[in-house]
Amino acid sequence: MGKILIVDDDSVIRNVLKKVLESENFRVDVAEGGNKAIELIKNTEYDVILLDIIMEDLDGIEVLRKTKKISPLTIIIMMTAYSSPDYVLHALTLGATDFIEKPFEPENIIELVKENVERVKRWKKTLGLL
Repeated sequence: MGKILIVDDDSVIRNVLKKVLESENFRVDVAEGGNKAIELIKNTEYDVILLDIIMEDLDGIEVLRKTKKISPLTIIIMMTAYSSPDYVLHALTLGATDFIEKPFEPENIIELVKENVERVKRWKKTLGLL
């Protein structure tokens, strides 16, 4: 259906999101931090990335910045338990498509990912990439 990357330093969140999205037939990779995420992004084309903002090795804002240079059509949805208007605005300015607060309901994540995978498909079709 779509290729998804989950980037979060919390293994419980990574594993729950992976299980939920795979149950909807998404192909899912996970990264426990920003450096691993960048490594995966350089080698794999993702439709949607669910990206935690606060991580120890490389924060989500920096991962967002680097990802948009590597893969500008990838949709990035920022996730955090500690949202502030400044973070939200900064992330959106850098190219994040959406921003969700933890904890979240699995149904909401599924719907958000489905909508955005379809958006990427439309973009790629319009650009002649599909």
